[in-house]
Amino acid sequence: MTPTQLKALFFQQLLNIAPEVEPDEVDPEADLREELDIDSMDFMMLTVALGKQLGINIPETDHHQLNNVNNFLLYLQKKVSAG
Repeated sequence: MTPTQLKALFFQQLLNIAPEVEPDEVDPEADLREELDIDSMDFMMLTVALGKQLGINIPETDHHQLNNVNNFLLYLQKKVSAG
């Protein structure tokens, strides 16, 4: 999966959880939860949905690595490539 495809998938799943988000206006380096105004349950739903769709496991112990959009996408790329 290409980085562009992963980014599209990420925002597709994000919009299922937070439909008010404007993907083009998201700062990819900003704190994900603060930038998108999502709580821990929404964040968990996002990681579960992405993991399920990509066929990967995203353990809670890795959530600290997913602190912004760029880091989240890099993490997903590594997991998809390794799997």
